[in-house]
Amino acid sequence: MEHQEQPQHIAPKRPRFLTFLCYVTIFGSVYMLFSSFSGFFNPESLTKNTTLAMENWELTVEKMIQRDPQLKSSMDRVLADVYNANTNSNMRDYSFFNVTCNLLTLIGALLMLKLKKNGFRLYLLGILISFISPLLVFGTDNLLGQAFSVYYALSGGLFVLLYAIKLKFME
Repeated sequence: MEHQEQPQHIAPKRPRFLTFLCYVTIFGSVYMLFSSFSGFFNPESLTKNTTLAMENWELTVEKMIQRDPQLKSSMDRVLADVYNANTNSNMRDYSFFNVTCNLLTLIGALLMLKLKKNGFRLYLLGILISFISPLLVFGTDNLLGQAFSVYYALSGGLFVLLYAIKLKFME
């Protein structure tokens, strides 16, 4: 009797850097998911924390205005925009979108950890939602919406680029 070897499916090896990216994303997504749930169920606390942060920022702005009085009118407008956008309703809506995008990025990272390309697509969708949602909730002309949107575009865009480089290892 001849012993025929049956071909075995050899699992592709996951690059260490991809593993590192996935674990960083999983950690960040889980942390942000809990923060988003907190903001969704208790938007008053989120509004209060944002107000405190703005008051601290306002002290810094006052020092800048003392050096350059022409900044006063533009800074007053910016601060008024942020204070007007900082409502319980806006924070609840923003937290809902954050829950959604963090779930998508978490699931995407878990799938990419298993070398599935669909994980990249879910991750990308989560990043797009995180980029667009602040503009929808706070408005395109509001500094708070613009700041959140730029932050998510830069940080999310960097991770999308790093994941895209490793797409060739995914099936």
